[in-house]
Amino acid sequence: MRAGHIGQAEELLREHVAARPNDHEALALLAQIALMLRRLDEAESLLMQALRGDRKRADYHALLAEVLTTAGRHREAIGRYDQALKIHGDYDAAHAGKAETYLRMGKMDRAIASIERAPDTPITAIPRLRALTRQGDYEEAIAVARRHLPATKATNDVQRGLWFGLGQACERAKRYDEAFEAFTHANTLSTGGWTEDIDQRRNDTLMDAFSTEAMPTLPRSECQSDRPVFVVGLPRCGSTLVEQIIDAHPDAAGVGEIETLGQLIMEMPERLGTTLPWPDLLQETNERGLTEIAEAYLADLEVRAPKGSKVVDKQLGNFIHIGLISLLFPKARIIHCTRDPMDLGLSIWTQKLPPGTNAFASDLKSIGQSWRLAQDLMEHWDDVLTYPILKVSYEELVADLEGQTRRILEFCGLSFDERCLRFWESGRTVLTLSSDQVRQPIYGSSVGRHKGWGALLDPLRDGTEEAQ
Repeated sequence: MRAGHIGQAEELLREHVAARPNDHEALALLAQIALMLRRLDEAESLLMQALRGDRKRADYHALLAEVLTTAGRHREAIGRYDQALKIHGDYDAAHAGKAETYLRMGKMDRAIASIERAPDTPITAIPRLRALTRQGDYEEAIAVARRHLPATKATNDVQRGLWFGLGQACERAKRYDEAFEAFTHANTLSTGGWTEDIDQRRNDTLMDAFSTEAMPTLPRSECQSDRPVFVVGLPRCGSTLVEQIIDAHPDAAGVGEIETLGQLIMEMPERLGTTLPWPDLLQETNERGLTEIAEAYLADLEVRAPKGSKVVDKQLGNFIHIGLISLLFPKARIIHCTRDPMDLGLSIWTQKLPPGTNAFASDLKSIGQSWRLAQDLMEHWDDVLTYPILKVSYEELVADLEGQTRRILEFCGLSFDERCLRFWESGRTVLTLSSDQVRQPIYGSSVGRHKGWGALLDPLRDGTEEAQ
């Protein structure tokens, strides 16, 4: 799993558990993978099974607490961390996790108290330096990180956490050269392997399957539902903010970054009775086949959000599926979130993203190239589709919240509601990296963030230009 081979690890563990269903250690490892992939219900279920095998494992209680924290069930998480600490009072992962949970809850005093009771180890240093950075004590945060780095005996995840934390403190202190060095170390430890030709081949395949000539010949489903609203883009583009605004409307709901459409695409050959892969199988499909797939998607949406005339699917990667979405849901809405590519790229590069995701994110030039190729594909959809796609600029949204909110709601077919301007009051659980930002009023401090970095970001700038 450290090398990023999560799929292979999961397959091997499932085979093992099938033969030995009571192996609680294997169940806990499967739960860890499920947590990485944000399959939170599955992770919780697996850990409850593991705990039935051994209730005195502090690490199982702490991992379950992490799942609960990720799900926004903070009070339950604190209780689980306390159980872990009753078993093992010096368990640094439980102390660190408890402090991180309090930070997510906005309870700084309790987070600091939890940190002060913890042993001084690399893993407890991460919430310590995060708290110091939030309080504006950047120099002390930097000192804490440097005291523990390079932490070569710690796990890859802990090392990444320390380097990213150091980078964030250095950037806040406007020590950009040191921040650049820290983020470079952090990203060196992250899973990469992306090359420009990967996304270029994807674009070529989709542009051919959904060409100007092909579009009139492709079948459409008979689905007339206008319930789905697809929010697409790249990470850190402001999509969580857009989803929160819509979700705050009394007649709408957000379901986060669900994998439903991608899973249905994987199942299409079997569902349609063809051996052709996606997207070649479009040659053998028909209205009935597409209608059944659309209905399967809507049924899943109904389970996740039984109320609301509009439901937001914020799986950003669905931008590659817009051609199919137009065939499945003729009346759906798509919102394309955009942001200045330099701010976007910097925000991606300086975030500790989940392992095994966004392989382009650990290299500045790759981020720029991936951004450009994503724009190329979006321009293709604009050219070949007569389908409503609303472009929402993060910068314009920050500058004119009410005006852009009215525009978004009107596009979705929703009346204006003042609650959408106070989206942070909804109390809704957010599972993305933007969870802290969307629990407070909108702010514009991240607009133009890249300007302080100067030539250090030239690889990112070059990437956005070279892929054109």
